[in-house]
Amino acid sequence: MADSLLESYETVAYLSKVIPLTDPDSIAANAILHGVTPPPPDRCRVLELGCAAGMNIIAAAFVSPKCQFVGIDLAPSQIQLGQMIVSEMGLQNIRLEARSIDAVDDSFGQFDYIICHGVYSWVPPQIQDAILRLCAKHLAPNGIAYVSYNTYPGWHRRAMLRDMLLFHDDRSLPPVSRIARSREFAAFLAGADKDNSSLHFATIREEVKQLDAQNDQHLFHEQLEPYNEPVYFWQFMQRASEHGLQYLCEAKPTSVTPSTRKLEQRLGPEPDRIRAEQYTDFVIGRTFRRTLLSRTAQECAATPQAEAVQDLYLRSRAIQVPPSDEDAKTAPGVESFRTPNEVTITTNNPVVLAMFHVLSAAAPAAIAFVDLHRGVMERLHAAPDTAVHHAADDPLVVANAALQCAPTGLLEFRSAPSKFATRPSQRPKASALARWQSIHGDLVPSLGHWSVTLTGLERFLLQHLDGTNDRGQLARLVDGALRTGELDVAGTPTREDLARVVDDCLLHLTHAGLLVS
Repeated sequence: MADSLLESYETVAYLSKVIPLTDPDSIAANAILHGVTPPPPDRCRVLELGCAAGMNIIAAAFVSPKCQFVGIDLAPSQIQLGQMIVSEMGLQNIRLEARSIDAVDDSFGQFDYIICHGVYSWVPPQIQDAILRLCAKHLAPNGIAYVSYNTYPGWHRRAMLRDMLLFHDDRSLPPVSRIARSREFAAFLAGADKDNSSLHFATIREEVKQLDAQNDQHLFHEQLEPYNEPVYFWQFMQRASEHGLQYLCEAKPTSVTPSTRKLEQRLGPEPDRIRAEQYTDFVIGRTFRRTLLSRTAQECAATPQAEAVQDLYLRSRAIQVPPSDEDAKTAPGVESFRTPNEVTITTNNPVVLAMFHVLSAAAPAAIAFVDLHRGVMERLHAAPDTAVHHAADDPLVVANAALQCAPTGLLEFRSAPSKFATRPSQRPKASALARWQSIHGDLVPSLGHWSVTLTGLERFLLQHLDGTNDRGQLARLVDGALRTGELDVAGTPTREDLARVVDDCLLHLTHAGLLVS
């Protein structure tokens, strides 16, 4: 199996990019919310299992020079690419090795954070066991492991389409042809009987929609690999507990819905955590988990604590957008905010709206809760409703509002302040890693540990943001590139418009977390 896995990932390289929820800062914030004191994320040792070309930890190493990072992957070609990037960036705090997970030995030492994303469900049982055994053996006493995996019951419906694609697959063809063949067959299945509203066809159409959103590498390894073993959450935790690991929480909190509220009422106060989480998966049909594990000696709270929010930083990349006409008619004062991932909140709750106005004004920076609370109070104390004044005075009201919004991704908790510019300077300077990456593609890592897809103009401009060019020089560079055809922009701006175009582009790159202070 190891040989076939190696051949598969050497043939179709997994897309190497940052995975936001694996950032030690994000993991640490989750731990704090659950009453656990994590290792300091700005001075820690991090191990990533199955790191591909290592961009996830390369980006983290670039931002956190006082941390040490180690990444391993089975595919030598991926590791060689990552080592080349590390060398180009001159990074001294990261090591990448071509090695199987079950070959990690005592020489690796202990780690404060262990990351294993997109591996567990896609490897044979002996490697799954090696992942958990490695976490138990190599985690520091207060260390935290992140392990993602496919889950039942949601994957029961997803597996139906995978089984169909595997049956239709022709392994004698090259990967690019197999991928195209799978996409064509999936499109046929979704459109075979468009007027049929049966459960079978509705499920097929929904799953094909999910598949259409997957890039080719993801589709190949998720759908066409011979091994993909989803598990029930209780099964995963049973295996983890056998290695002395306990459940801390999910890296992405579960959204509170009417169905989960009814489940809480049915389970009663202080239910068994593992059973409660499993029942939650039954109710919401979860397909994927990002579980944080710690040693059993650590005590943790079952739910995020509002009091702990006051020790954290918060950030949001949501921007205000006009509410729909229908939403605007539902009540006075309705406003909407939307994230880059198209998640929208529409509400007239004064505390929530004040919170997002404050976060939006500071975006993309993370601000201390005390500053957020102060900003909310200032906004609401200007309101005529005295009841609103009273609500704003209680920090726990704001903390609870933040906890309710976090599961949707509308805001994030962080354990430390931001490490990037929030306003473009006179001579803007972008992250050297993003500048280097933009030469090779349009997907670049931000200093906030998320991926940014660049337009042609942004990609061109980013490569010239080395701190030596002022805005006038940048406008002239863009003008020259437009005239020579090096740069092609829809609705080509006039020379008079270039200053505004460059300013708008710089503001967007800043909001994307790409500029350094």
